[in-house]
Parts: sequence; C-alpha cells; structure tokens
Amino acid sequence: MAGRGNKKVNKNCTDNKKWLLGAYGRRSFDDGETSESYTITNQKKMIDSFIENQENIKIEEYYTDDGFTGTNFNRPDFKRLMKDVAEGKINGIIVKDLSRLGRNHKEVGKYIEEIFPIYNLRIIAINDNVDSFLNPESINSLIIPIKNLMNENYSRDISVKVMSAYKTMAKSGQFVAGTTPYGYKLDPDDKHHLVPDEEEAKIVKKIFEMALEGNGRIKICKYLNNNGILCRKELQRRNKRKLSLDINEVEPRYLWSTSTIARVLTNETYTGNLVQLKTTKLCFGNEKIITKAEEDYVRSYNTHEAIISIEDFNKVKIINKQNDTRKGKPYEPFNYSIFRGILKCKDCGRSMIRQEDTRKKNLISNYYCTGYLHLNNKCSSHKIKTSVLEDIVLETIQFQIKLVIELERSLTKLYFHSNQESFENEYKNNVRIAELRINNLKEEKRKSYEEWKFGKIEKTEFIKLSEEIDLKINQFNQDIELYTSTYKETVKKIRKNDYWIGHYKRNRKIKRLSFDVLKELIEVIYVLEDGSLEIKFKYQDEYEGLIKYLESEGVKLNEKMGNWIVSKAII
Repeated sequence: MAGRGNKKVNKNCTDNKKWLLGAYGRRSFDDGETSESYTITNQKKMIDSFIENQENIKIEEYYTDDGFTGTNFNRPDFKRLMKDVAEGKINGIIVKDLSRLGRNHKEVGKYIEEIFPIYNLRIIAINDNVDSFLNPESINSLIIPIKNLMNENYSRDISVKVMSAYKTMAKSGQFVAGTTPYGYKLDPDDKHHLVPDEEEAKIVKKIFEMALEGNGRIKICKYLNNNGILCRKELQRRNKRKLSLDINEVEPRYLWSTSTIARVLTNETYTGNLVQLKTTKLCFGNEKIITKAEEDYVRSYNTHEAIISIEDFNKVKIINKQNDTRKGKPYEPFNYSIFRGILKCKDCGRSMIRQEDTRKKNLISNYYCTGYLHLNNKCSSHKIKTSVLEDIVLETIQFQIKLVIELERSLTKLYFHSNQESFENEYKNNVRIAELRINNLKEEKRKSYEEWKFGKIEKTEFIKLSEEIDLKINQFNQDIELYTSTYKETVKKIRKNDYWIGHYKRNRKIKRLSFDVLKELIEVIYVLEDGSLEIKFKYQDEYEGLIKYLESEGVKLNEKMGNWIVSKAII
C-alpha cells in the first residue's frame, strides 16, 4: 500500500487549512441496498451531522448517484466529482463509508492508492473511521483493502441471489423485465403480470397485418410515422411535457424505426407466452451485455392474454425469414451500431441508421438519415458507406490525439523549462534558501540583542537594527508565499488539464473504433448531404482555452492545433 498518505501531518496546520469537501452519496438496488440506512437522504444527514462542529470544513458540493451500482465507476455524478477535483473546486471527499465509493476492490484501491494522492485529497469515510489528513495511517491500514474486498464480495453475492430470484420468478410465468413490450402494460393488481394496452394493442395488430400483406419494415415505419401514430417514447415525451399529440403541431423527436418494428414482429410475447432472460452481463462487474443461446432462454406458456394468434405469428416469422434470406443476412436485434447516439444528419438533426445487405455475397453496409428512411419527403438520404465512415473517423481521432499530445508537450516545456531540475525541486530550493536567510537574520537579531544587553551598542541602534531585520524577514516570508502560490497555481493548471488530456492519451494507440472510445472522445458526428463529415470532439472549450493560455505565454504553436472541429470531405 505504498504511496498513500505517508506524509506526516503538522497538527498546527489544521487551524489554517480550509477544506472544501465534495460529499458523495450512492445507492443501488442491484447491490441489495434497500434499507433506510442506504438512502441518499440518510447519507446526507450523516455527513452534515459529522461536519456540523468541525472547524475549517465546508461542504462545497453534494454529488449523488441514486440507482447506480458500485461495481464500476461509470456514474454521472462521480464523474462530475472527479472533474471538480481536477479543476481544484474541492480538495477533499467525504462519504458515509468506503462502499459508497464503490464495491469493486481493484478500482477502489486504484483511486485510493494512485489517483487521490495526485491531488492531495483529504478522504473521510465516517463509518470506517478513515481520515487521510488527521490520521494518515487510517487509510494506509491493511483493513482498508480487506473492507473493499468484502464490499465487492457482498455485491457479488447479492447479484447472484437477485439473478436466482429473477430466474425462479420467470420460470413460474411472472414478468420480470423492467419495461413492458409495446402493446402491454402491467396489471394494476399484479406488477408481474401483463395485460393488453387497448390503444397500443391496435397498433401491434396493424403492424402484423401489414407484415402479413407483404410489407417490409421500412414501409411499415413510414406508414406509422406519416399517419400520426406516435411511438411509445414520443408519446411519453409529449404527455410528460403536456404537448399536443398532433404531429402537425409538434415535430416528432422520436420515430418508429425498422429495429423497433423488427422487435415487435419477432416478439413471442404477443402470442401469450413469455420468453425472458435472453441476455446477461459478460461477468460480474462488467457491464457488457451478451445474448444467451436460445436454449438458455426461460420460457413459460399461456401466461397472459394474447394479442396475435400463434398462427399469424408463425406466418410472419416465415415471411421475415424469406425476406432476410433474400437480403442475405438475418435481423440481429442486439447488433448495435458503435455510432449510436453520436452519428446524426446535419440537415434534419435525426440519427443515422445502418442498413446492411449481402445479396451479392459481399457485405454492403451504409448509413442513412432516419428521416429519409422512415418519413416521406422529410430529408435526403445523406448516404455514407460504413467502411468509409469508420476509416475517416478513426483517422481523425488519431490526428486529434496527436494534436492533444503535442499540446501537452508544449505545456510541459513551459512549466518545466529547466533540464537540470524539475519545477517542483526549483520551488523547494527557493523556499529552502528563503528559510535559511530568515534563520540567519533571526540569528543576527539575537546577536544584536546580546550586544545591547552587554552594553556594546546603544538601545536606539538595537531598535534600528531590529526593525531593518524584521523588514527583511517580512520580505522573505512574502517571497515564500509568492513561490508557494505560483507553484500551487501551476500545479492546479497542470492537473486541470490532466483530467481531459488523459482521455486522449489513454487512446493514443487506437487502431480500431469502439462505442466506448467514441463516447469518451466525440460529442457528435454530422453527415452532410454530399457525404462529408463534421466531427465535434469533447473538451473543445478546455482545448481552446489551453491554446490561448500558451499563446499568451509566448509559446509558438502549430497552426493545426486550432483544428478542433474537423470537417473532412469524402473523395
């Protein structure tokens, strides 16, 4: 556990140190945290009560992740917390106990051992009696990793029990999914039983009717979207915001899509049967979802009222199979695009959707504007080949990463310009020299006092010498304060940039795209009508701010560094 909190704390400093803490609370039903003691309100009360009589401590901001598991750190408010840490808004974190930070002992250990010390954070875990400032050994203790491991094992055990309970319920014919299939709602008297939703059931019947007539998914989509039949998500949005249900009065934000139609046409639930637990997580602590083999699905029959007869369902199944055979590739409901939520049409702002075809034994994969595919005459195709899109985005990301790394090098050269000693050593040397001079002046003052007492100099001369020495000492103390403030400000700037630069540096060896990389680095990708791209990266403001700062310091930068929003035409 080396490297954590090994500095000796000068207790006299506690009277002067101002602590701006981030209070973090988290609860997850997946971790079995259902009791009153785990509520966010209870955690906040405990933290407020703990600091009530503490001097020099202030809660600068509250951060809460309610409903997020502790097995990973991909939580919105925890990310906001770390961003504020990097920007210097807070210099400490307080939690009810260490399990609030997380239940993955490796990740929690990484933060405690490697990340928090970088920012000299004060860590307080109330129930665990941890305070890295007042008692550094409390966080160095061997019991800490043991507690983290126990927290993870507790979460793992709860996860197994929850999944076992879900499986038992599913086998008994109870509905255990979070969201009901379109066309159904939960029985008011039994939340694990489905009953038809009258209005939605009509639409389901219409979809199957059109499919039986030989209409494809795109035609069904256009019919629904152009006839004012709102998909569930759009209907919920309008009801929540009290908007008109007339599509001529309010432009729809969410549309019926071919993937939604495909899920409806392949969902056996409409026949009165339940087929559940089709997917699972790759492993404990890993959020990646994988599809199980069909024989591992949990099936139960005649559990609720059917909307579609089994005969019609099987007929549509045969039609779908024939259509997919002609296209050369069956529908894959969980084959998500890595560009989901990021790739949009520049003109209408709607998402781009991937269409694939292998009829000529060669995969033909293109992205099209959703408005073009699902609405009549609403937009043009904005067609772009998947392979071309991936190549250009990958090349652009690689280029952008090089710019960020080059920018960081310029920043490093500015701050650490001496080849003989680091900026930190230079700061320490300056302080040490000033302190030595102060000590020498104090010794000189002591000697002049002795000379006055022994009658070697007059009192007026002693007073004059003392005042001159005090002025010099005061000047050196001011120098020390200036050295310290300059050093801290510099370190603060470096750490502030470390946060967002780190996102790019850890992807510097990228050779292929993934959803996680795109989500981490890119805000949005627009496809123009001529097939060109406009890519907007995240942290644009931070990037431009750093460029302006370096230019103001006289650093000469490559002109390409200003090319943060990249627009690149396809040739």
